[in-house]
Amino acid sequence: MAVLSPIPTVAAVEQAVIPITATLNESVKKSLQIENLIYHIIRKNANLPTYNDEVELSDDQRVFFEDQIRSACDGTQFTFLDPEHNTCRTDCISILDDPHTNLHDVSRRLANRFFEAHNHSMSEGVFIVAVVSILINDERRKILSFLKVDYSKVYQQVRTEVSGRQVITLKLVMDSLADSPKALQKWAIVDPSHLFVWDVLALQRGKSKADMHTNVAISDYFRKFLQVNVRETPSALTALAVKEANTWSRRLDDLPQDMNRADFKARAVNFFENTDVFNTDNYVDQVLGSYVNEDMSEEIKAERLILREKHKTSLLNALSTAGVAGQVFESKPLSIPNKSKKTTMRTIQGVIITYQGELKSNNIDIKMVGNESIITIRTTQYDTDE
Repeated sequence: MAVLSPIPTVAAVEQAVIPITATLNESVKKSLQIENLIYHIIRKNANLPTYNDEVELSDDQRVFFEDQIRSACDGTQFTFLDPEHNTCRTDCISILDDPHTNLHDVSRRLANRFFEAHNHSMSEGVFIVAVVSILINDERRKILSFLKVDYSKVYQQVRTEVSGRQVITLKLVMDSLADSPKALQKWAIVDPSHLFVWDVLALQRGKSKADMHTNVAISDYFRKFLQVNVRETPSALTALAVKEANTWSRRLDDLPQDMNRADFKARAVNFFENTDVFNTDNYVDQVLGSYVNEDMSEEIKAERLILREKHKTSLLNALSTAGVAGQVFESKPLSIPNKSKKTTMRTIQGVIITYQGELKSNNIDIKMVGNESIITIRTTQYDTDE
């Protein structure tokens, strides 16, 4: 008879000389199997979750839950705050090291902490804690998943004969889990063992692409429950660098009238679309662009160059505060939300102009004459709605 090797514990993985930094690709997701699972019910008006002692799964139910967990394997990467004293990480390690002994009590503790974190403002549902194993380099490894899933009440007809009359009553049978990926409210895949470069993959329903790779990919209370902060991936840093350049430009109170603050954002986007690796100095120089032109007097040119140095210092400070300056990472232009790539101008008359890139590259010119802005758009063709 063949002897199966036990699935390594968290402690054993942590003692490995070289940690595995694999990602949850499609083959890894396909290999996912539930080892242990339990869930507890969250209700708004209750003082505590409704706890379960054990959940027995049929084969069909196991497939259902495994599919739900696979759906949860896509999310923003987070790392644990203060790992040595992180109670969520400690509880996860406890479960993974001995699921049969610890899952019952620790899952209750996690469900209660999750319940308390949201101040009773979340929608009702089922909080699932599952130990799953995945195949990494032909070896099974254990990780943990948390799912918050919608549920609905299911009633059973009970027919009773009373004095010759058939009386129907409804009996509450169960809180039914919705069999749809859309039923997932919040989800997290947790690896407390340094098996991956991230500690937690997490996301929640209704978040936009602009929220991905940022702390707002999940709600404040969910992040508080997990005790995590977003991991600085190239995708996250790319989106953050563009966001900070745009925020910085909007705060400038000394921008000359012939310069458009939206051009700073356009040049930031252009940098990542045309550069493979982020370099702080190159990025700042491209975002700032030129402050002078041939038509300026030498005196104006000198003033503009001084202003550019001032803006360069303030932009560097903004990028440093955001944790972007000094980093070297691969450009990920697809991580920049489409909304951030476009600029929209609205006039007081209700005219809306939306464009991508700099004003000049779109043949748009804005000049101030007295208190009015004269906007000129040169084009060979335009369409109107019917």
